[in-house]
Amino acid sequence: AATGAVCCSIPDAAFLPAALPDPESFLKSARLQRLPSSSSEMGSQDVSPLQETSKDPFSGDCSCRQDGLTVIITACLTFATGVTVALIMQIYFGDPQEAEARAWLWGRQGGRWPPASPPAQAGIHVCQVLSGLQEVSGALHKALTLDSFSRLCLGLLLGGVMLVHDIRRNRSWVIDFREAAPQGIPLEGLLQQDTKPGLLVGVPGMLRGMQQAHQLHGRLPWSKLLGLVAAVAQDGFNVTHELAKAISELKDLNYSERFRETFLPLGQPLLPGTLVRRPDLAALLQLLGAQGASAFYSGNLTQEIISEVQSYGGVLAEEDFQNYSVPVEDPIHTVYRGHLVFSPPPPPAGPALLTALNILEGFNISSRAPRGNTLHWLAETLKIALSLTGNLGDPSEDLSVTQPAAGMVSQSEASALRQLINDSLASPGLCPPCSPHSSPAASQVLVMGPDDFIVAAVSSLNRPFGSGIMTPSGVLLNSQMLDFSWQNQTLNHSIPRLHEARRAGRRPPSFLLPTIVRPARGLCGTYLCLAASHSSRASSEVLVNVLTLNKNLSESLSLGRLHPELQSNTLQVDSEFPEEDIELLVARGHQVDRVKVLSLVHGARRTNSFIIGLKDPRSPDAAGSTL
Repeated sequence: AATGAVCCSIPDAAFLPAALPDPESFLKSARLQRLPSSSSEMGSQDVSPLQETSKDPFSGDCSCRQDGLTVIITACLTFATGVTVALIMQIYFGDPQEAEARAWLWGRQGGRWPPASPPAQAGIHVCQVLSGLQEVSGALHKALTLDSFSRLCLGLLLGGVMLVHDIRRNRSWVIDFREAAPQGIPLEGLLQQDTKPGLLVGVPGMLRGMQQAHQLHGRLPWSKLLGLVAAVAQDGFNVTHELAKAISELKDLNYSERFRETFLPLGQPLLPGTLVRRPDLAALLQLLGAQGASAFYSGNLTQEIISEVQSYGGVLAEEDFQNYSVPVEDPIHTVYRGHLVFSPPPPPAGPALLTALNILEGFNISSRAPRGNTLHWLAETLKIALSLTGNLGDPSEDLSVTQPAAGMVSQSEASALRQLINDSLASPGLCPPCSPHSSPAASQVLVMGPDDFIVAAVSSLNRPFGSGIMTPSGVLLNSQMLDFSWQNQTLNHSIPRLHEARRAGRRPPSFLLPTIVRPARGLCGTYLCLAASHSSRASSEVLVNVLTLNKNLSESLSLGRLHPELQSNTLQVDSEFPEEDIELLVARGHQVDRVKVLSLVHGARRTNSFIIGLKDPRSPDAAGSTL
């Protein structure tokens, strides 16, 4: 807080009576002094007789009274101006207080370990270290920590997308660290769940992506950043309920022996609350902190991963690691309800999200509109947007997908697509029996803070435990090559994507969609960042609730959701979806199926200087962190 002092001098201060310290008494005294008299010496002349008059003796100008009020008003205005200027300078140039940094990093409700657990102690230390540092450093720490310990995958070889936004400069960056197909990947044939696990492994991108983000925006030294994460691995972490549930549901797949020793000791799954220490990962993180991410992409670690993958039928080679790079791109965006909405460009399905918002913008959706209309428009819009994702792919390897993506986010295209929606009747299926894959095991990290940066990152191994292959260094490998195929649920097998055939170096499409929202004009207003597992089933609905229906973030995350299942042309709704809303949808011809959970969404919202972070209430141990 800023302090200030104001000094005022009053030329006639010597005439102020000492017994009248307050302004009101002073004014009364001034009035008495102005009573009519013929002399200051009362006994020198006869006293004038009293006369009735209609004139107020105090109605004339009172210079003393005006001078007193002027001094008071001037002093107040000067003090207020000084405090305001000092506060503005403190906000822009001062160091955030430790308590502020602690609230910034850990949020109000989301992403916290139990207070007694070792990670909580590490988190307090991180808050002290990161006090006054940029949000990106906090996001990198949380991404590495969560993706190594507190989420389903417990490994470092993930792939994902990070979206960074600078509020003051209105600039954004997309850092794409998705896995790439290796040189030797088979171009023909299907990759399915029972394929040799080594063939499912793509070139990992997380560490190089994290270092790229650190070089662009981070402040905390790389070695210290990874040292903090290594400390959590060394000291141990508590198994969450969700992790324990995922382990207990492991099917008899071809998981490696090291994997079973870690997650199924003595053949029994880990129980919630079990303290697990990972000294192998701690040593690896210390090495990477000292030598940088390059040690992971060339050297002994690279050879270790290649040997392990090839022993399980994979084709990863040293050349794949050497050729891997992390592109930094501009996000795509649209304007929805007076707000800019940013999303990643392809290969992620960001154009589908923006297409849905553009279509919905043209409908009369409000809290006073008939509920049945709003639900029907939303369901039909999502059908159209999801059906268009088959046209997306990796534009760096195939320029033919660039034009469809640009067309999807145009307002003219949205207007044409909106005309396809019948206001009173559900449409038939809009695509062949295939649907994009949306990983349920995605990890989300969202950060807002005093440096006016917003960071949203989503990463995944594809399946909850990826390929199930674990290296001697304790790294769990991904299964992202499955994203080159669509799972046909009707026929119970995969089919290749028509517009995204497997090619060396390509990154598969995905629904890893970190999303950031800001006011379209000026700096004042609502800022929002979202990330989800099954982003195709959630993000647009939360945005509609917040930006169109003016609901708060907590309510928007807790409301029931719907999702069109394109293969069966049914509408899935979750357990929170009201029965009366189902009746409204059925009345318009929708076939509705209820499921327990469709998606988990986490969000953070900033309005003026107030920041709130929330995780999805559907899961007490949601696979993500909101800061």
